[in-house]
Amino acid sequence: MTRVGSFARLWIATVGAVACVVCLESTTWAQAAAPAAAESPVKLTPYGTIYFNLFDNSDGVNNADVPTWAAPGLANLSASARQTRLGLRITGLKAVEAKVTAVVEADFYGGYPAVGIGDNMGIVRLRLANVRLDWDNNVSLVIGQDWMVFAPLNPTSIAAAGIPEMAAAGNPWARLPQARVEWHHGPALLQGAILAPSTGDFSSAFADVPQTGPLSQVPFFQGRAAFTSKDWMGTKHPASIGISGHIGRARVVSTTFDNTINTRAVAADWTVPLASRFTLAGEAFTGSNLAGFQAGVFQGVNPDFNGGTAAAPINVGAHSIESRGGWAQLTATVNTALNAFVTWGLDDPRDDSLLSVSKHDWRVRNQATSFGFIHKLSKELSWGIEDRYMVTASLVNGRRTANHLNFAATFTF
Repeated sequence: MTRVGSFARLWIATVGAVACVVCLESTTWAQAAAPAAAESPVKLTPYGTIYFNLFDNSDGVNNADVPTWAAPGLANLSASARQTRLGLRITGLKAVEAKVTAVVEADFYGGYPAVGIGDNMGIVRLRLANVRLDWDNNVSLVIGQDWMVFAPLNPTSIAAAGIPEMAAAGNPWARLPQARVEWHHGPALLQGAILAPSTGDFSSAFADVPQTGPLSQVPFFQGRAAFTSKDWMGTKHPASIGISGHIGRARVVSTTFDNTINTRAVAADWTVPLASRFTLAGEAFTGSNLAGFQAGVFQGVNPDFNGGTAAAPINVGAHSIESRGGWAQLTATVNTALNAFVTWGLDDPRDDSLLSVSKHDWRVRNQATSFGFIHKLSKELSWGIEDRYMVTASLVNGRRTANHLNFAATFTF
């Protein structure tokens, strides 16, 4: 057994042991506190957002209701409610001298049933399922599926909820099973996590067949350091500036090669008020083999990298696709009920990592720009319009454009 394999198994055993301890402690506390339930009740709070999206695409896109890049195809129009999400929040517990909270959240963005009217029967998809322990010494532990530590921000959007705005156009994202430790003191926040090695190549609908990430027998590691302020430069608005990193491995096995390649990245993120009514948020990243986060325009591995020349190609097996990009969003607060947004994003894989022996229609660049607003009719009911323009360049299909116009309404409870 290799050291890497031993470490991965030790990580799994450690996380399992911690989870068992938390469960046992919670059970013991609940049994002991049963007579005093009136003093410390466990609170179950259901919550959710019902989405309605009416959309029109001027040209072909890879996904109709929340497209991420332009693709061969025709103009289309439809409507959907599958971005609707439902959740349950659990509070009021204590274990190992920590305050315990838990959340389970799902939406209907897990695909479609294979029937004639399946486009209106979105399959349930797990979004969040985690337990959080908060101690008085400013240390927290999160176990379960949650947003990853690396590049944690997402643009605000009423049109893109099932997939975050600017995914595959400068916004790396993922919700992964993990064990995460956080420490915060004043304006400082430090986070470190061990995560499931998901490299974006999972393909089975019913079975957990190991793909390139799990085959490496190494978990993902991520960390982030951030500075936060509750009153940035006297604007009376919060701000945050952070830097995060990611590292992991993938093993790509074919009939000819057995390649182990890294997945790695570094990112900066910021949310900064520019004035009392304007806020600038965004991220910038660079890295390689990031298809698990839909970066690299959802491309992570070049399976037959050309280590020679165009005239004399040499297949050296799998090679990581390097990419860089980012997004920025300017928010204008018109009044307490109306916010307007301008968002721009870019994902630009490095051309020299897309050199292949065989011909692939690699996406070599993807850029998107969106304009929109969200108007709150009440605390629960909102509506808005968003217009997103995508420009995607690929090696075979060339430059393609598409415009996605989305009218949306939400009811939050």
